[in-house]
Amino acid sequence: MNKITLILTLFLSAILISNLSHAHHSSMSTFRNDKTSIVEGIVTEFRFRNPHVLIYLDVENPDGSKTSWVAEAGSASVFRRNGWTASTLKSGDVLRISGDATIDGSPMVWVDKIEYLDSLNGKVMATLDDNTNPDDAFSNNDNSQHSEKETISARPPFFIPLRLSTGEPNFTGTTSKSTSPEHDHAPDAFDPSIPYNEVGLMALEAWDIVTDPQVFCDPPGLVRQGGYTPHGQKIVQYPDHITIEYEEYGSKRAIFFDDELPVSGIRTHLGDSIARYEGETLIIETVNLAANASGHRGRPLSNQARVTEVFSRVEDPVHGSHLKITTTVHDPKFLTESWTINRIKAYKESYDFITNQCEPPLRPRPPNVWQEPS
Repeated sequence: MNKITLILTLFLSAILISNLSHAHHSSMSTFRNDKTSIVEGIVTEFRFRNPHVLIYLDVENPDGSKTSWVAEAGSASVFRRNGWTASTLKSGDVLRISGDATIDGSPMVWVDKIEYLDSLNGKVMATLDDNTNPDDAFSNNDNSQHSEKETISARPPFFIPLRLSTGEPNFTGTTSKSTSPEHDHAPDAFDPSIPYNEVGLMALEAWDIVTDPQVFCDPPGLVRQGGYTPHGQKIVQYPDHITIEYEEYGSKRAIFFDDELPVSGIRTHLGDSIARYEGETLIIETVNLAANASGHRGRPLSNQARVTEVFSRVEDPVHGSHLKITTTVHDPKFLTESWTINRIKAYKESYDFITNQCEPPLRPRPPNVWQEPS
């Protein structure tokens, strides 16, 4: 394949992928959007967890036997923003769930619609999805499409001090997806403008979502975890180091202040990092990273990648204090020049992380060249 054909193929792939309805990693790798499954059964367990919500069902077959099905949906963080809790569904509830079937025919379904049924007569009591507030759905409220923006718009903006008591810029606190229209944007899920060289383009072409290592609960790479995810993140500053915890995949980093980068060593998913303050910013530099994907649709980076994260404050008079994270990737093996993505998250006055409990799909684990062991 020549370079022009390769670039055209990648461009057309980007258009195709951008039109897919799924928004998270294992949906496209496990489910197909050209075939629908509809299952009706009794809930045996509801796991309100990240990275995905899971509903376990006993489904009766025509011969009277039962099959255990798993209905998988998006992250619990998204569901929570729309009024869902861990008690929204419970064992014994009767549901009819429709959505995408699995690629291999295993008894799983990617949730598109949930119908809550009366256990006595089968009547639909409510229709639910991740964008529907359950209370509204059960009360047949015309305004059943409930969003976090509607709830938070009535709250006063939340601000944190600009500086710590010791004088350094203050980044300590928990942040998550912003409700400000100005700041609520995400890095492109499949960005054809990433400055790949020919080697990087071949790596991008070779990426297969079906073998995404995070689907099988392997740790994500630094860019995917720190620069890409919109979900919760908690920073704590100490005199000699900082810690960063991530809600979506459950990762945690401890980064010490230093002036010299670590020497070349064993490559891991989060690498080896140092931190420093520079004016009103916190800068973290990371080396010794394993080859990994930078997002749930691939965008692979090589094991020569080096990452710089710059944290700064953004004060929004209507929506409160925000944290801007500028992530710059230097990858001489895959990129012609540095590549930068930005995230802006809002500080939360009260925000509890949802437990991470990754469940691999019901299919054999394929070989994957993009994941190196920790």
